[in-house]
Amino acid sequence: MLKRLIILNSDIYSKADIELDNCNSLQIVGPNNIGKSTLIYALNFLFIIDGREMTFSGNRTGDKTTFNHYFPSINSSFIVFEIFKNRYYSILVKRNAEGNLDYYKIDSEYKEEHYFTDTTNGQKLKKFDSLLSEFAINGIEHNKFPNRREVFNFVYQKGKRNNAVVWLNQNVNQDGRGISNNFSKIYKYLINSQLINNNSLKESLIIADNKENESVSFSKKNQKDIQTLLKHNRDIKVIKSIQRSFNDFKELVNQYAGKSNILSELIFAFDHQYSSLYSELGTSVSKMKTERDKDRTHLNETLNPKKDRLNQELGKIETQLEQKQKDINQKDDLVKEIKSFESLQFLEQSFQNLESQRKTIESQLTQIENQNLNSKDIESKIEKANSQIQKITKQVESYSNQLIHQISDNQDNKELLNRILSTDISSLSSEHISTKISKTENLMKLFDGVIKLPNEFKGKPIESIEELKKQIKELEKEKSLNEKLLPIAKDLEKHQKDLEEIKKKIKDVNDKIEKLKQLPNIEKELETIKLELDSLLKQKEQSTKEIKLLEEEIRKLSETIERTNTEIIQKEQRISDIQKWKIELEQFGIKPEEYQSTDSLDNIYANIKRNHQEREQIKNDKFKLFEKLKNRTERLEADENEFIKHIESELITIDDKQKAIDGLLKNISTQFANPCRTLYSRFEEFNSFITNQFNSKIRKIKISDIDTLKIEIIENEKLIKDLNKIIQIRDLTSELIFDDQSENLNTLNKYLDSQTTISFNDLFDIKLHLHKKGQHKVVDLKNQIESDGTDKMIRLVLIMSIINQIVVKDDENKIVIFVDEIGTIDEANRIEILNFCKEHNFIPISAAPLHPYDGFDKYYLVRRSKGKIVVSEKNGNVIFRKPIEV
Repeated sequence: MLKRLIILNSDIYSKADIELDNCNSLQIVGPNNIGKSTLIYALNFLFIIDGREMTFSGNRTGDKTTFNHYFPSINSSFIVFEIFKNRYYSILVKRNAEGNLDYYKIDSEYKEEHYFTDTTNGQKLKKFDSLLSEFAINGIEHNKFPNRREVFNFVYQKGKRNNAVVWLNQNVNQDGRGISNNFSKIYKYLINSQLINNNSLKESLIIADNKENESVSFSKKNQKDIQTLLKHNRDIKVIKSIQRSFNDFKELVNQYAGKSNILSELIFAFDHQYSSLYSELGTSVSKMKTERDKDRTHLNETLNPKKDRLNQELGKIETQLEQKQKDINQKDDLVKEIKSFESLQFLEQSFQNLESQRKTIESQLTQIENQNLNSKDIESKIEKANSQIQKITKQVESYSNQLIHQISDNQDNKELLNRILSTDISSLSSEHISTKISKTENLMKLFDGVIKLPNEFKGKPIESIEELKKQIKELEKEKSLNEKLLPIAKDLEKHQKDLEEIKKKIKDVNDKIEKLKQLPNIEKELETIKLELDSLLKQKEQSTKEIKLLEEEIRKLSETIERTNTEIIQKEQRISDIQKWKIELEQFGIKPEEYQSTDSLDNIYANIKRNHQEREQIKNDKFKLFEKLKNRTERLEADENEFIKHIESELITIDDKQKAIDGLLKNISTQFANPCRTLYSRFEEFNSFITNQFNSKIRKIKISDIDTLKIEIIENEKLIKDLNKIIQIRDLTSELIFDDQSENLNTLNKYLDSQTTISFNDLFDIKLHLHKKGQHKVVDLKNQIESDGTDKMIRLVLIMSIINQIVVKDDENKIVIFVDEIGTIDEANRIEILNFCKEHNFIPISAAPLHPYDGFDKYYLVRRSKGKIVVSEKNGNVIFRKPIEV
């Protein structure tokens, strides 16, 4: 088993020395990204060997970049695996100049003094050449493995009588390249559990049971006998299957010939009767058309024109009657209306009154419009008139006492002063006179001034009392007129409407007066119109009688023409029908054969149609059956008789073909049935292994709150069915294969045609069943099953259980595995998985952050340093703890 893992001078580690012989589990503790997983992934170089199958963080493979990370120097970078199997030895791994890996077997455990030189500055790693010299000096044998196959064959060996790193059971197989086997193919999942899914679990189970190479291949080179066999088989089956249809076909051919003979005779009889009937119908139609045309001429040229003339006369009379009746109604209504009027005297008086009102309002409106007056102007005039009336009235009352009358005794002087003085002065009381004026002159003194009057300056006459009273009367008249205008001006629109209403009433009254004056004449006209109406009614009655007699004559003649027309149409239709029959029958292309018949033309035609339809149905049935038979037999003959001859010859050769089938069947059944039977038997063994052994083992595993685990095999039903069809191809005679083997042979031929290989992996899929607290669940490992920790534990336990089927169970054959992200597994399950590993000879290594997890035997502490990291027990990196018991 692996006792010690040492990494010397990698990119990260100056020295990492992990000892595994004194513990059942260990944990590497350190901060993130310090290289804990890198240290553990070094297990790839011992247990995988094949770089393409190695798996590192980030799902990287063992490529040259990865090799350079672990082996930056080709002369002073090494990984050493210390092994104990019966005795100690080591396997040293280094990178060569080509970038590939070289493996060396060192017949000694790992000793630091062989690899390091002590200097004043500490230990110094020896170059590879110096290292080999050191081994030689100390008598330690060392050999380079010539190739990876040799390394692999040394690491993995069957049984316990050897010193291999891993002891395998006898049933483990190695692949053709020699660098992979059942164990290494599965072990990669114990380094990277994230790769575990349904497909990888399925692959691992197949590998564990040594079924990965089980398959059946089908090649086209074996196909010729199958095709020959199937062809003979098909030919025989076809001929036998069509025997009844073939007999039906021959019968239809005979029926078709018989119907053709009958139709030839009926066509002859039809042609004979058609000639005489066609001539007879043509003569009758010609005669009837002559009589019909004569009646039509009399109807259209004599009777109908006469009827049209009478109808026109009647129409005129009816129009006159209608107009006379309207005139009478209008006159009656007018007389009644006039008689309902008031008396003529009353209407004439109303006319005069309304006319007076019209003139008054029109005059007032005209005055307002002409003078462009409004209500304010009129009110102002009324007010001014009142003022003047009052003033003149006062003048009259104080006339003799006014200043103008007493200022002088001379009348000329008075008039001159009346011209000079204003009315306000001249109408003052005489009391204001200090001195009367006795004489006048051209120079007039006014206060301290003098005014020279013009020579032609004349006096102004002084109004008399009568004149003043006359002025008052004129002013009062003007005032009265304005007072009447004032309400009209205030509501001018209303009075305009009133004027229009009066005018309308005047017109209505005037119209009535005129109608009353015309009443005697209207009554006389009414009597005259009534007499004219009576005369028109008598004329209408006479015209109506004449029209009725003429219409009856026309009706009878029209019916005669219509009956004749109907008979002509019927006979012409009969001619058309028999002509169509003639054309239709000619299109049949049937050659007539002499035949006498007393049947009517209609019966002969009906018989031809019926027989022709029956013949066409026979022809269609015959054609369909012929095409069906040709398709079934894959023949291309167009001639029915040639086809009949061919099928009859095939019926004779059936026995010879059956004998050929017997020989072919014996060879085919043994070439393919046995390999398929073997593959299916292996599948049944595998199914039994999973059901009875593997499931029994994992059923006992306790994981979290999951009660049981079980793997279910889901058969590929179609593929299994095809496999069984091929298995069932037995060594039988041709008499027995048609019903139960032809389908199987077709299935085999399909696989041969596609050159398919049925691998073991194709036969089934798997499902993982778990029971949790009484609940059943089917899961897919490509998805998370439960919590992170439970999910990881299920995956690891399943793969470890498979590995257990492969390796020898022995304390010296413990397998070191990587349990990644141990912190995601809860404490109870962590203890469970550690105990599972202990009981099944696994040594788990996990990586943890700065906080270590309980349950492990040993803890390696990885610390950052200025240079490369050193990890070893001597360097104080190790803590031992007592394992926690379950």
